[in-house]
Amino acid sequence: MYPSHESQTRPQSPSTADTPHSQRGAGNGITVRSVCAALKISTATYEMLMDAYFSNMTSFSLFRPGSVEPKFAAMQQHSDAEALVAAMFSFSARHWHGTGNGDGDHHQEIDCPSPAYFASIASSQLDGSVDRYGDMRPPFWLLQAGVLVTFYQLTLSVRSRSWKKLGDCIRYSYDLNLHMVDANHQGTRKEKGSMNTAHWVLLEERRRAWWAVWEMDVFASTIRRLPTAIDASLNLTLLPVPDSCWFSNVYQESCFLSEDCSLRWKHLARSGNKSAKAWFIVVNSLMRNTQRIVYHPAGSVETKQHHDQLEIMANCLYCTVTSLPASLRYQGGETLDFGLQGVSSSDGRQTNNPRRQEHADKYALHLMTQLCRFMIYHHKICARAPWLARRKGTATHSPSDEDDDSATTTTQRQENQSEWTNYMNASNEIVTIVRSSARDHYRYVNPFLANTLWFAAAAQCACRVFGPASFSRQRTSSNLDVLKLAMDRFISFWGGMENLRGKLARVEAGLQDLMAGPPDASTTDRGRERRGSASVHQIGSRALQALPSSRSTMTAQTPHPRSVSLEDTTTTTTTTILGTGSVLNSDSMHGMVASNVNGWTDPKWSSFNMPHMYDFNQQQHVGVPSFSTADAMDFLPFGLDELLMTTIDLPM
Repeated sequence: MYPSHESQTRPQSPSTADTPHSQRGAGNGITVRSVCAALKISTATYEMLMDAYFSNMTSFSLFRPGSVEPKFAAMQQHSDAEALVAAMFSFSARHWHGTGNGDGDHHQEIDCPSPAYFASIASSQLDGSVDRYGDMRPPFWLLQAGVLVTFYQLTLSVRSRSWKKLGDCIRYSYDLNLHMVDANHQGTRKEKGSMNTAHWVLLEERRRAWWAVWEMDVFASTIRRLPTAIDASLNLTLLPVPDSCWFSNVYQESCFLSEDCSLRWKHLARSGNKSAKAWFIVVNSLMRNTQRIVYHPAGSVETKQHHDQLEIMANCLYCTVTSLPASLRYQGGETLDFGLQGVSSSDGRQTNNPRRQEHADKYALHLMTQLCRFMIYHHKICARAPWLARRKGTATHSPSDEDDDSATTTTQRQENQSEWTNYMNASNEIVTIVRSSARDHYRYVNPFLANTLWFAAAAQCACRVFGPASFSRQRTSSNLDVLKLAMDRFISFWGGMENLRGKLARVEAGLQDLMAGPPDASTTDRGRERRGSASVHQIGSRALQALPSSRSTMTAQTPHPRSVSLEDTTTTTTTTILGTGSVLNSDSMHGMVASNVNGWTDPKWSSFNMPHMYDFNQQQHVGVPSFSTADAMDFLPFGLDELLMTTIDLPM
């Protein structure tokens, strides 16, 4: 008894076919040739791009090799096939256009459109197909197309467009009951003997799509520091099994992702599931839990409960990494060449790359582990920032000064050294695996990991500016070079994410400004006269007085922007403040949006939506956006701004 608006109130099984029995096998005229004609490509291009997809897609395993074309027979709309194939090719075309693909002259003879061309077709055809189904549930293959379209858009940026497309994917997934694929799972090994293998293979494809959506939800929500849309308390879908089992129709037991982080590794280890993706999901979930503890919107004041929660997360991470199957562990200094060791299908086409997938899995697991460690120790480094010591009046020197230790005890110095060691070990581990990977490894790993490289680079910046004297500044600079180069290659190949460069430059410049300490009154006055800018609080008072009663009537003035490069860390970006005629430059802008120790933002600025100069996903051209239409990413960065901003106390 429930007021459902559906004619059938009993939830359908996710195994239900996507089309009615009466329509299956009906001649619909959808063939590879007709899809090629619609996409305006040759059949040779189709085959090459399909091979390139299965050869290089290591982020998500959504399809079994050779399973795409059979879907055409069940489709009723030609646009469905176009959306699915174009979505796949939006990924593989990137590899085809990149260097190192193809086979000599034959590669030059094939005219392949750009990834953006396929992405545009996939997006428009997907939207049209979904609209045609109206209130009927869209078929599963459209969700698969939606996953790849969303993946393409998230690769470019986690902004409004991709954020909304991800929301559509999540709703489609719920509509198809993918959150409860295994609601009737008994969790016993007795099922293996009576298992309908064909049915299990079908359900495994659903599980893969669900966990791909889950992974994108975690990534985007972490970047934007917003709640995930998927409800962790209602996730009754088993973790994916190894590709080798799925491809070979070999049943493998799995487990659910427990809400209790201390049970996740236990359940997975007990199930015997050695899937790299399943273990990655567990580590990724720990990272998400840690991020929610460290960057909680309720405030940043460390309490005993806060400390205990992080200790629990550190223990869970240790147990998880220790329990990893030997085949998934990255050994320090191990070379990851991402070599092509493909397995050919009966028709001679390339199907998948076990070696490339294996190395991509190790790379992703290792980076996610280090990101989780980074977040665990990040807040401790923030708490010992030298500008916080100045604010509290407990110290007036940098941690690297060994001459004056009157403000700290020997124990405190040892703790500081230990925390920095743990913090930097995570970053250094990332440097090691990047250095030990193939020169073009960025082509074969999940592009989302470029953001993890950014975290590691920012940690090196922090250490170089205010880390203990025992850390070699020359080594940190060298490590930073490695990470910057890796990020540049990610950005160049995948497109988008260009803002990572400018944000890293501003992080380092901001750290140096904070280390320099607050200027004296005379310097401040001279600076205002020279730049024509008022103090932070004067600007704030004028701006708040100028705010109209209705937010919908607010407008903004945007000056000519200036880009910031990695090399030019002294560039000054100016922003005109609404209603004041004043100019705020990058030397003081961080103060205006400074976070307070007791919460996310200075309460004086809680309602004033200034763009955040340390948000590494906002555009480099900094201007004041419309108050009523501004993208949330202009104000909510991943969280490294705490390293700069949380401990600042502005002088009155």
